[in-house]
Amino acid sequence: MRCPKCGTENSDHAEFCINCHESLLSNPQPDVGTNQYISNESVIQSETKAHDSLQVGKRNPSHVSDSEKPVVSVGLNIAIIIGTIIFPIVGIAMGYTYFRKDHPDAKRAGKNWLVLGLIMFLLNIFLVSFMK
Repeated sequence: MRCPKCGTENSDHAEFCINCHESLLSNPQPDVGTNQYISNESVIQSETKAHDSLQVGKRNPSHVSDSEKPVVSVGLNIAIIIGTIIFPIVGIAMGYTYFRKDHPDAKRAGKNWLVLGLIMFLLNIFLVSFMK
């Protein structure tokens, strides 16, 4: 016995389809031929598409607009602001500390930290100025 919903072949005594769990007792499909099966399958697919389009409309109620929903939560927004302030300051402080040392590798690392910290600080100022 073929399932009327998905077309899976089931045993003759099965009450439900083994693939989609559709009830086989309500609409037994006679084994007429391949053409009959294809036409039934196309009807089922069109009904499924119509049902899916109705479900999509239910997911987005009209009383809630997209502009009311915050894109980023308040906590995440605060964490981003703090991170953009703290990371460049830490980079500048570490760069200054390492740059004052006498070892040439420490001086080079300090110079890299200073340059990176200053670039990040200036980039943050530049990006914040264009936010509004």
